[in-house]
Amino acid sequence: GSKGSCSACHTRHRFSKEQARRPDACGKCHLGPDHPQMEVYNESKHGILYQAFRDRLNMDRDQWIVGVDYQDSATCSTCHMGATPERPATHDVGERISWTLRPPISKKLVNWEQRRDKMKEVCFQCHGAPTVEGFYSQFDEFVELYNHKFAVPATRIRERLMELGKLSKADFDDKLDWIYWELWHHEGRRARHGASMMGPDYAWWHGLYEVAKHFYTEFLPEVERIMGGKKAAGPVLEELLFKDPQHHWYKEGMSKEELQRLEEFYQKRYGGEDVK
Repeated sequence: GSKGSCSACHTRHRFSKEQARRPDACGKCHLGPDHPQMEVYNESKHGILYQAFRDRLNMDRDQWIVGVDYQDSATCSTCHMGATPERPATHDVGERISWTLRPPISKKLVNWEQRRDKMKEVCFQCHGAPTVEGFYSQFDEFVELYNHKFAVPATRIRERLMELGKLSKADFDDKLDWIYWELWHHEGRRARHGASMMGPDYAWWHGLYEVAKHFYTEFLPEVERIMGGKKAAGPVLEELLFKDPQHHWYKEGMSKEELQRLEEFYQKRYGGEDVK
C-alpha cells in the first residue's frame, strides 16, 4: 500500500521537483489557526530571504544539496526533507523533529537526540554552532515554559474537576472544554510553532500572549464558577497551580515593590513617559 499520495506535493501533471520544494506546496495544508506553519515561515528570516532570493535557489536541479547548490535561504523542504553533503534527502518529514508540538503537552520524541542531530546537520551548512545551539536553547526553554506554566496545570485541573464529578468526562459538552481546547490546540500550537520556526509574532502575540490571556481571564474564572466560587476552588488551585510562584499574582495581586520595579523598568526603557 501507499504511505501517501505523491501528487499531494508533486502535483499533476508535471510531477515537478521544483514545485514540491517551494513552501507553497506545504502551505496549502499547513496554515490556519491551529497549525500556521506557512504564516510563521513567511514572517521568519528564512521566509523573508526566500522571497528575496528564491530565483537563486536552483530548485529545478536534480541534485539539490544545501550548502552546495544553494545557500541564500531555506525552505520547508530544505530543513525537513532536503539533502546535505553527508545525508541523502528523505520523504519522512518527521525524521528531524525532536519535539512533538501537536498535543496539549509537548513531549520529546523517541530518539529525539538523534533526530535533533539530523536537523542540526542541515543548520550547520549555513550557520555556525553558536547560532544553532542558541536557537535550540531558546526553543527548548520556550516549550518548557508553555508546558509547565500553562499546559500541565490546565490539563491537571480539568482532570481533577472530572474526578470530583464537577465536569463531564465527555469532550466539548462544557464551556471549559472549549476554553481548554483553544488554549492548547489553537493558541498553544501557534506559540510553539512560532518558536520552532522563529516567527516572533506567532510565538508571542498570536501565541503565548493569547495563551496567558485566556488561561487567566477565561480558564481559571470558569474553573472557579464550576466549583462554586473562588473559596470552593481554592484547594484544587492551591494544589495544582499556586505551588508555582509564577501564578501567585493571580491569587494575591502584585506587591507595591513589584509594581515599582515594573514602572522603573518601563521608565528606563521608554523614557519619561507616564507608563501607569
